[in-house]
Amino acid sequence: MIRRTLAVSLFCATSVALSASAQELTTNGGFETGDTSGWESFPTANSTFNITSDASEGVWAAELFNDDPASAALIKQANIGIGTVSPGDAITISFDAKGSFAAGGVSFAEFFSEIGGGGTSSSEILSGGPLALTDQYQSFTFNTVAGPDVSGGITLQFTATTGGAPGSTAVLFVDNVSVVPEPASLGLLGLGGLAMLRRRSA
Repeated sequence: MIRRTLAVSLFCATSVALSASAQELTTNGGFETGDTSGWESFPTANSTFNITSDASEGVWAAELFNDDPASAALIKQANIGIGTVSPGDAITISFDAKGSFAAGGVSFAEFFSEIGGGGTSSSEILSGGPLALTDQYQSFTFNTVAGPDVSGGITLQFTATTGGAPGSTAVLFVDNVSVVPEPASLGLLGLGGLAMLRRRSA
């Protein structure tokens, strides 16, 4: 009985530690500063990246518009979590988004593990392809894992990508962006506590 109690205590303490370890990495993920601070923008010739009052929650969101043919306008939370994220850490990425598209326009959400000095150790298109967006906000959550080298931090990138057809446009609205790592070592500790609890209960 004492061993079972100790196991339960260990598991509960680990769960608390896991919750306490969660740290939001984004800056201005909800755009409630009323500007685009914290975000890097890589525009095309005529694309725009602006704050809009058409928000999912709160007062402000972001609107990324691109109508240059066969191009991608990008916005990023770049190189975040340096010194905080470790290789193999579980990463939870969430955001609200909607969009409108014409003639082959699409939007992507992409995740990169950055190497200090340049390059990436892993990259991933979240959802495996273009985001399935409508003209109403939807909430998205993705669970992924940091790559083998994150000395340059991690990056979350959104694109408004057009096709080559005349009139191709991509308009992306995004709000409530969140990137939260969970250290892999704590995750293993939690699993260990659960395994101990199961063994003692058998």
